[in-house]
Amino acid sequence: MIKKVNVECLRVGVYVHDFNCDWNGSNLYIEPSYIKSENTIEILKNWNIEEVFIDTDRGLDAEPSRSVVEDVSFITPFGVKRHRERPAVPLKNELQSSRKITEDAVRIVEQTYRQAMEGSMPEVGPFYELAKQMQVSIQRNRDALSLLSRIRKKDEYTLYHSVSVSSHVLNMCHYYEIPEQQSLDIAVGALFHDIGKALVPQTILNKPGKLTEAEFNEMKRHAELSMDMLSRAKNIPLEGYDIALHHHERYDGKGYPHGLEKDRISFAAQLTSVCDVFDAVTSERCYKAGMESVLGLRIIYEGGGGHFNKELANDFIRCIGMYPVGTCVVLADGRSGVVIGSTEDMTRPIVQILYDEKKQKQLAPFTVDLSQTNDTIASYSDTRRFGLTYNQLLRKFLLS
Repeated sequence: MIKKVNVECLRVGVYVHDFNCDWNGSNLYIEPSYIKSENTIEILKNWNIEEVFIDTDRGLDAEPSRSVVEDVSFITPFGVKRHRERPAVPLKNELQSSRKITEDAVRIVEQTYRQAMEGSMPEVGPFYELAKQMQVSIQRNRDALSLLSRIRKKDEYTLYHSVSVSSHVLNMCHYYEIPEQQSLDIAVGALFHDIGKALVPQTILNKPGKLTEAEFNEMKRHAELSMDMLSRAKNIPLEGYDIALHHHERYDGKGYPHGLEKDRISFAAQLTSVCDVFDAVTSERCYKAGMESVLGLRIIYEGGGGHFNKELANDFIRCIGMYPVGTCVVLADGRSGVVIGSTEDMTRPIVQILYDEKKQKQLAPFTVDLSQTNDTIASYSDTRRFGLTYNQLLRKFLLS
């Protein structure tokens, strides 16, 4: 039986026949689907959808009333955090597996962009298969995928960006111990989050200088374009629509396209927003060099409480670590080098020593696991110390 019910009465297992969307003045069709998590209900509330049509022949009936949410750990997960753990597989080993995953991911994203420009959208199945492979890789070693997705040519930003954001999203889901299916739903949404940019002129996307007001307004349209394009795809999770439309909303209400603020922005969209900004500022593009990871983390930290939920921003920094792989550091004894791996102690990573700052001379490279020694990090350095760009440094000491 088809009947209209209040969103407050929905529960996991209900089949929604019609989401009753009238978003931004135009009727938007979202494919009928089951309510798979409490997060789906939260997204509908954030969208100000008050009633939907459900099919009780295909799923559970709605509840007469809902005064208590049974499991809100996914909606507000900030109290559920995984202790930092030593990677199960060494970085060098996992790079072999994650390299193929990254290549497959970029190929699938490129194909999807091409189809989008031609007016069609693919089945979502391959994206779930890809997200699952990414998830397993991150469980083995959280650094490999994010490292590989950062090493790109200047003109490959758009393709690698979606893959990189999705890998950061999965890393955070692992940190928060979010259930597998919900993690995959968010990761698939992150892979699609910028699909609308396929319809934005390249002259605007790659403009080296500041955009004019008209150009910026055109750029901002990509969020709604992404939403429209996803509405033509099959089996897109609700998180996908929400992330595409709202990943540029800001916690202080100064984002776009709807100026949502604080908890009116879903957790999935907030999380993708943080990952999106971090990858954007640390990526090399055709018109600018990417900043070092540590400076990118500072951007996230300074945005806490304004652009981003402060606790989420701080958790992202804890998850990435104080010294992400590829960070140049100086030890207390004057030796310097590049971080090539993480340990359970975020203050004591694995460092490839390259230079003696006191003697001002290069050293034969060797590795120090700071968690196994009394050595400590005194300060950050930068890649210019070694006469290399960031990408050159990573390729030479991590991918060789």
